[in-house]
Amino acid sequence: MERPTVQCCILLLVILRIGVCMAANYEIIGDEKTMAIECDGVDDEGDVPVKQILDMSELHFVIADDLETLYYSGDIKLLMDIPQTPITIEVDVFRWVRSQWLPTPLSIRRDNFCKALLDPWEFWHPVVKEIPKAQLKCPPNRGHIYSLRNISNHLFVNNMPSVDIAGDLKAVVHLSSGRHKTCVVIFVKVYAN
Repeated sequence: MERPTVQCCILLLVILRIGVCMAANYEIIGDEKTMAIECDGVDDEGDVPVKQILDMSELHFVIADDLETLYYSGDIKLLMDIPQTPITIEVDVFRWVRSQWLPTPLSIRRDNFCKALLDPWEFWHPVVKEIPKAQLKCPPNRGHIYSLRNISNHLFVNNMPSVDIAGDLKAVVHLSSGRHKTCVVIFVKVYAN
């Protein structure tokens, strides 16, 4: 007789827990430091510096009237051939807490970045969809150019599971293909509302 009561209590707890899972809206702002994408020695597990792979010297930004939003324009040119094998991407996210970068539980890994690049469910899709389709060659060859035109650093992501992610974040991105690996770092501020 006691058994159904225990099962009912467990079911009630599960229902209450699901009810507590709320959706949240996030505002994500890429930091101006994002232009300096090279990883430091602590984060870098690569054997090829990203500056030997990408020429971003023609990329620039303008500041919008809100003094927070940046619009990036210019060309990113590939400086070396990328092996025609699947590109693996690993992203680890850190939060700035008490003067140090601490790991968060957020991370992703994709064994085929080229396939994931075009997936509309991936978090980078709002940026990728702004690149001309004719330029979305992956893996690219030496000399390939990706043109950015007024790509905003300001992104809104709505109706996502509520997690404690607000604050200054750093995404450490490792890309691997063949025997080569490189590291890129991206800084963002996240606000939850």
